[in-house]
Amino acid sequence: MVSRNDRSFQVVDVQVGRIRPEPGLARQRDRGGHRELCRSIERFGVLTPITVRPASDGTGDYLLIKGQGRTLACRMLGVETIPALVVDEEYAENEKVQQFLVENVARLRMRPVDRALLIARARQSGEETADVARRFGVSAATVRRLEAQLDGASTSEVAALRTGKVNLTLHAVIARHVPSEERPDVVTAVAQYSVRPKDIEALFIGIGWRHLVDLGPDHRRQRLLLLTWACGILDGLPPGPPKERVRQVALALPLRFGGGDGSTLSLVAGR
Repeated sequence: MVSRNDRSFQVVDVQVGRIRPEPGLARQRDRGGHRELCRSIERFGVLTPITVRPASDGTGDYLLIKGQGRTLACRMLGVETIPALVVDEEYAENEKVQQFLVENVARLRMRPVDRALLIARARQSGEETADVARRFGVSAATVRRLEAQLDGASTSEVAALRTGKVNLTLHAVIARHVPSEERPDVVTAVAQYSVRPKDIEALFIGIGWRHLVDLGPDHRRQRLLLLTWACGILDGLPPGPPKERVRQVALALPLRFGGGDGSTLSLVAGR
């Protein structure tokens, strides 16, 4: 809920099928830009609410004030609902509403992951770091950190973040240690277990993950198998300091263990 001069606005999920354009709103769209918008919504979802007002004809429909592209993209993708800022008819006619929305929509109450994705997308679209920081009320350092963390994030990574299987802090640890091309598999592996970010940080350091990555793509399956096994051990250990928990993982490390496909990984050269 946001307010200005005793007027309040609420973001709600509106049925896409109940939205129709204001008279004269429809406009031609650049096909390339629209395809990019569809890909963005398919990957991230709708992060910036559209603006609507209730129709006055008693149908229960909404008239679209701002967000034609996002609404059309949702129709094409089969998305049933879209977040919308609902304003009244009087305020919808006030030109100041647009500036108000530009200044305040980024500060609407939203989940941290959605805010982070929106910040990263703003930078990817070319908005200056200082402008993004000012609009979202965060530091420039935070903008740069989120941009680096989410740069190249795959659809599966975003899905894991949005469903809560992996939180932003845990994803940040993974992004620091794992190259983008291997991150989807690592995120999927780690998401299977209840592991703390500080434990994963200690684990990556303890097993020398960066050195394992330097071995190249031929050993990708083996390091993923090792990480999955280690996360399973961590998940079953009692609480304690990260270094001690990783030490327990090391003590449990076998010389040979198998993967789910019947293959084995040997930690002894030549075996």
